[in-house]
Amino acid sequence: MVVLRSARRLGFVLRRHKQDIPPNWFPPQLEVVTSGDKVARCAGADLCQELAGDMDTSYLHTYQGNPPSRLIARSHNLSLIADLSPLTVGHLLLVSNRHYYSFSQIIRDHEHEVARFRAAIYTNYSATFGPPLIFEHGSTAEMDGSACITHAHWHFLPIDADSVDRIMTRDGLHGVHLSDMTRLADSAFSSAPYYYRSDDSDHMVYKAVHAMPRQYLRSVAAEVLGIPAPEWDWAVVVRKDAHRETMARTRSWRFENPAPT
Repeated sequence: MVVLRSARRLGFVLRRHKQDIPPNWFPPQLEVVTSGDKVARCAGADLCQELAGDMDTSYLHTYQGNPPSRLIARSHNLSLIADLSPLTVGHLLLVSNRHYYSFSQIIRDHEHEVARFRAAIYTNYSATFGPPLIFEHGSTAEMDGSACITHAHWHFLPIDADSVDRIMTRDGLHGVHLSDMTRLADSAFSSAPYYYRSDDSDHMVYKAVHAMPRQYLRSVAAEVLGIPAPEWDWAVVVRKDAHRETMARTRSWRFENPAPT
């Protein structure tokens, strides 16, 4: 865990490495999302601080300015970034610019923006790495302080859905098909932890009926990719070369900025 000490902003890095920053990038202003009487606070969480432009984060300490940023594209409410500790080349994350706990909550508020950004990612990703699988461990406010990252994020990886389904079924999880992405916004999913996986058209949600190991979805993807334990743990093996190759291969991606909803 990085202890945050610096109030410097990412603008310093932008001035030094302007040629490496996507042209549609600008430092997001971190906000919170209020749900009823609860406020989703983001202060102190490393990913939140990175999105807010803090200089003292795990990413900047790990990569030391090479590359200076892992941002690929950004819309009003979402950012596409490369995973800090990728399982393989092409491991991306779609994260919220404000602090949501799950994409169930994000889709509820920004359905059209998510759909447009997702479609644009899928087109670019398929041409570069092959068709991606999207997966997520949707969290809740009650999970704050656990070992899980509770800032909403979708993983994109070049793996197939059938292999993931077989492993999760073997592990005792029961999946439910959704008719489309928007069904993820149902209150049944926004109020409890879940596992979501989706390819271009098939959407599946697995309810966490019992406690699963930490970084469970990374371990599932790693099994598909042939990565042994504990090498799927993001803190054990970082794979800097895979991260840098991912950033290089996504440099030419172009997006039509999805309008905020």
